Amino acid sequence: MNLGAIVEVAIGIVFVWIVLSLATIQIQEWINMRLDKRAQDLEDAIHEMLANPNLKAQLYDHPVIRGLTAKKRTEPSKIPSWFYRYPILRGFTKERRKIPSYIPAQEFALTLFDITMTAGTESSLIQQGLLKIRDDLQNDAKLSPQQAMIVELNLLIEFARSAAATEAGTAFTRNTLAVLKKKAEELSLKYSDLRPLIEAALEEASRRKADIDELLRSKDAPRGSDAFTNLRRGVAALSVISPEVNQTLNALFLNIEEYVAQGETNLAKARKNVEKWFDDSMDRVSGAFKRYSQTMALLIGLLLALFLNIDSISLTLYLLREPAVRQVLAQNAANFELPQEEFQANPEEAIQNFRNQFVGLSLPIGWGVTRVESLALADSNCQLFPEVGQSFGIPVIGSNLCITPPNSNNQANLALKILGIVLTAFAARQGAPFWFDVLKRVVNLRGTGANPAEKESR
Repeated sequence: MNLGAIVEVAIGIVFVWIVLSLATIQIQEWINMRLDKRAQDLEDAIHEMLANPNLKAQLYDHPVIRGLTAKKRTEPSKIPSWFYRYPILRGFTKERRKIPSYIPAQEFALTLFDITMTAGTESSLIQQGLLKIRDDLQNDAKLSPQQAMIVELNLLIEFARSAAATEAGTAFTRNTLAVLKKKAEELSLKYSDLRPLIEAALEEASRRKADIDELLRSKDAPRGSDAFTNLRRGVAALSVISPEVNQTLNALFLNIEEYVAQGETNLAKARKNVEKWFDDSMDRVSGAFKRYSQTMALLIGLLLALFLNIDSISLTLYLLREPAVRQVLAQNAANFELPQEEFQANPEEAIQNFRNQFVGLSLPIGWGVTRVESLALADSNCQLFPEVGQSFGIPVIGSNLCITPPNSNNQANLALKILGIVLTAFAARQGAPFWFDVLKRVVNLRGTGANPAEKESR
């Protein structure tokens, strides 16, 4: 067999692997969308970074992060859209919000700084308590909170955020805090199930506020009125809420004045340090997700190869025997382009697209069920390890039905079939872009003519 035939076989096999990889990616995207895998991994990483579920809830409920979430309407809204343009009402339409699958480092740093700046206010502590109540109500399968209760609780959480953002120590602040507590008590009286929860949250906030005030009055507390000092005082207040975050931010802000570049402020340098901390954490998340994706791609590729009988060894032998088929397959591969648009997450469409690529080529792909004369286990045309004069097949135990691949013969057996399917699964794991690059190189090799010097010498 000449080199051209071997190259055509290689093109055909790589082309099959590319199409299978595309189907694998499409199914994997569908699974990830259903499981919200990226969003869940991101949430778990942020939970580890903040080391406090209340802080995590406060970050995810912040308007900056909430604006990154996807929304899916669960029922038509009967309220005009302009009603929800006001900040305090935004986000409470009859829509289910999903947590974001990606948060930019700048948005994370700005949100964390905003939360830190107000960490020492009682309103912020009350907000954390209310967020915990809301999340517990929504996550507990035994509880079925009324929609109106959740909406009013969300409105109270928004009011608590607004109260925490006001300047500390003014008469307006004290009045806003009093209004917040009054509204919380009114809500607890309206819904009896909330009463012990809200009372406990208010008591906990008051106790922590006293601890924070005592801490900030100590001689070691940061002193000053500039923005960076206010941030450091917020970090000190976080020691009561989340000692781990306090320790991390203190390390990031340690001797920050020595590293400030020309024209840069302490606050800007602190933000860059937090952004780098976030990016480093996300790199670890990306690495874990990549390993998960490779494992998932291998499993999906194995299932597809098994379900569709995509046996790389059998395909190679078939293409070596059938020059007309491999030439057509090589021509199709030469004209193939990777789709540029984003994959649609549709497993059925992915499998159908795979089959459409090979319609009319009579490749040994797929399974058939045949009926033999006697029990399948004893029939010569249904043997797992056929000998001369026998054919490969997988008998259905206790019946005369046999599962057979196309062009079944004694060159195939169960061990070779398993090996061929496993090789296909590992090929699918490599991904379509990898094999597409390989395909272009092999196609170029096939299209390369004789060297001009060689032509002249003939």
